Amino acid sequence: MTAKKPEPQVPVSRVSGKDWKMAKTATRRAQMPTALKQTYEARMAKTKQHNIARDLAKSMKQEKIDDKRRRREITEERKKIQEEKERIANLAAKMSANKLKRLKKKAGNLKGR
Repeated sequence: MTAKKPEPQVPVSRVSGKDWKMAKTATRRAQMPTALKQTYEARMAKTKQHNIARDLAKSMKQEKIDDKRRRREITEERKKIQEEKERIANLAAKMSANKLKRLKKKAGNLKGR
């Protein structure tokens, strides 16, 4: 014959007994109105769309940078080719001038004989 021990009673309300203190209530964690709340699936769908748009923008930006770099390389290559042509033309003109001098000198020597 075991007798049950009476359990201590838990107060129903959380009143401090001090008149100047506010009565405590449960913390209200959901501050957002129910009309603005979204389900997890809706939030994840929105996040997925955002990620797709971000990846697309990133790829477009990278494509633009690559195109700009490619055009710059083409321009630099053309510039190098043009400089090489000018250098060769200058060398040819210089060699031609030297050859003309030699021929004139030779022609002058022949006249005197």
